[in-house]
Amino acid sequence: MYAKKAAFASAVVLAVSGLSVVPAGAAEVAPSEPKPQALYCTPGNRVVISKNTANTIDVKYRTSVTNSTGSKQNYKFTSKKGGTTTFGLSITVSAELKAGIFAKIGAEVNGSVSRSLTAEIGEEVSGTVKPRSTLKGDFGNWRENVSGWTAYMYSNCSYGTKKYFNAWAPYRTNWRVYY
Repeated sequence: MYAKKAAFASAVVLAVSGLSVVPAGAAEVAPSEPKPQALYCTPGNRVVISKNTANTIDVKYRTSVTNSTGSKQNYKFTSKKGGTTTFGLSITVSAELKAGIFAKIGAEVNGSVSRSLTAEIGEEVSGTVKPRSTLKGDFGNWRENVSGWTAYMYSNCSYGTKKYFNAWAPYRTNWRVYY
């Protein structure tokens, strides 16, 4: 027990005096570079998508069919009107930042989003309608909806004032059929 305490006391004296003990046969290692005293971040604008909200359809054409009979009936909807849906943003930002937000939606949420998408006339959907019910059909472009924020990040990794946004981008033309 006494020998362990003496060895520990010797090691403490060497450590306090700045001397190092190198085991026999080992090479002395050069001290590593000093560690930074603070975090460093590359300054610039940052975009954060904080929530993927419910997707919506940008309706270009609506129709419905009513089945008044007691048995199933066939239906076929054909779009008579089309239109274009474009990428949108609820705040005003620079073109560079707008492109960054769009890129984040594509990279993090839905890789098939586009800046604009056109729903064409003549697209069809068909099936059966339940007895004594009305089937509705909406035709248009599905939009990926997100919310988030953008802010300038300083070199000390802190953020400036956050600007919150809602953004959407079209990703698919489709019928939505529902009762």
